[in-house]
Amino acid sequence: METNREPQGYSALYKSIAVYPELGLFRRFGQFWAKKLHDDTSEFLECLTSLNDQLGRFPDLGGKTVLDCPLRIVKEKCPKGDETYDKLWDAWREYNKSLLNYDAVPGQTLCQSEQIMNLPHQDAYNTSSLTEFKPPGSRPIFENDTFVPTGERAATYQGATERNDTCAWRAIPRKDFLTMRFIYSSKWIEAHVLARLRRCTGRTKSSDPRLQTDMRLDRIISVMDTVSCLLASTLLLITVFVLAVVHPLKIRIAIVGVTGTVFALCVKLMAGDPSRGEVFGATAAFYAVAVVFLSSTNDNCVCL
Repeated sequence: METNREPQGYSALYKSIAVYPELGLFRRFGQFWAKKLHDDTSEFLECLTSLNDQLGRFPDLGGKTVLDCPLRIVKEKCPKGDETYDKLWDAWREYNKSLLNYDAVPGQTLCQSEQIMNLPHQDAYNTSSLTEFKPPGSRPIFENDTFVPTGERAATYQGATERNDTCAWRAIPRKDFLTMRFIYSSKWIEAHVLARLRRCTGRTKSSDPRLQTDMRLDRIISVMDTVSCLLASTLLLITVFVLAVVHPLKIRIAIVGVTGTVFALCVKLMAGDPSRGEVFGATAAFYAVAVVFLSSTNDNCVCL
């Protein structure tokens, strides 16, 4: 309906983030997490220093730090209830309390901050997509150099997220060359291909009409996996066919070298960011098949 194209607050933004978590961009506040951890550490160290000072007043304990003085020995030589040792036991209780608090609160803070700092950076495609939330589909989220939902500077939510203390809700699981090219073209495919197919079939978008695209990431990856499998088998088939047609040995060797190099590049660009070892192994397997075919058919060829 036409009314779906009218600006209705920022619901289109948040519905899009719910469907595509990679689009969500949030602050880490890393500097404040770091300061909180340092402040908690400082409080614990103050209690530890106070306890060590008290332990140092009693040479009979055989040590000057809490690590040198087992609690059993301290209880034997500095019995509780004796006013002489009241400050020592007060310091010990504060030490225990501070350590338990550090384990319960700062320790939890440390674990939470570690999870936050490990959240992925947002890719440039999704960062640039935020600027597309504007009329007629949505109210603008960037206005007067301000990120309207939070009131912060617009620059905080623009540009490279590595420098802006921001993170994405979820990273794109596959960032190989072909998948990213497909993702960059998803809006064009939505507007020029899928929209026409829907008009021809009478179907509508399965998601909210105000969402930018109905293409899901898992669907894109499935298509790319299929294309990669077809390309790998097709490249080997073409190589074998050309070797069967061409007879001069030197030219056949050159063909194997060229197609093997092309295969290695395709593996690197299309196979989901493989490691160097995986690229080497796949290329070696390709060369092995090509060389076996070359040697088995060489006797039947007229070589120049």
